[in-house]
Amino acid sequence: MKRRITQLHPFTVLCLAVFTVAVATAASVWWLSCAVIVMCLAIGAVAGKARKLAALSGAIMLPTLLSLLMIHGLASRDSSPVIAAWGPISLTRGGAEVAMMLALRTAVLVVVGLLCGLLIDKHQLVAAIDLSPAPPQAGYLLASTLFLLPQMMEKQHAIGEAQALRKAGTGRGLAGWLQRLRLRAVPLVLSSVQDAHDRSVHLAARGFPARGEHSRLRQVADSQIQRGVRWVALLCSVLVPAAILVPFGGAA
Repeated sequence: MKRRITQLHPFTVLCLAVFTVAVATAASVWWLSCAVIVMCLAIGAVAGKARKLAALSGAIMLPTLLSLLMIHGLASRDSSPVIAAWGPISLTRGGAEVAMMLALRTAVLVVVGLLCGLLIDKHQLVAAIDLSPAPPQAGYLLASTLFLLPQMMEKQHAIGEAQALRKAGTGRGLAGWLQRLRLRAVPLVLSSVQDAHDRSVHLAARGFPARGEHSRLRQVADSQIQRGVRWVALLCSVLVPAAILVPFGGAA
């Protein structure tokens, strides 16, 4: 089961995620949002990613929930019953309900998005875009975003360790922080420019963007069933929310 989930085509996972978020957001029902979150955690557990998914989701949603409570719960001026009061500040029942509903809708987007990020292999996603009718620049742009930023973080960490061994930039306060920033930024920018130049030479030598038929080293497994699922998911992502929202709009 774990292997089947992780070997799905990246576009299939993304289309199902779009459908899930669209329906849950349009319905705006607490039990449906909770069901989606539980389902994502179950899928993460099957794929061996439950702990990481829960930790990342909690790190994002905890400050989000607190901010929503402060905006809608504490600053609310509705006439609903007061749950708790701290001097001039009070937490109303209506404000807390609004905050919790918005938090659940946000949690669906966060959990589903993080699950996609944990399940989809970055190399497979770039290869899938390269195999699709999309312009080759799109795959290169995505690859740059997914791979170059982590590489820059690693370089920045290595530069900091090297400077610590040389005892450079050890000052305190704002002046020390600015000195460390300057000492790390200059070699990081220079190395990034050099990497960009080397990468452009390699891409030009390989005829990027390639025109006509060309072979690809990485193939992404796909099937007619998955392609059908993707089309159905995308179609339902439009029709189902429209069917949910149109009656309410007509009633209003």
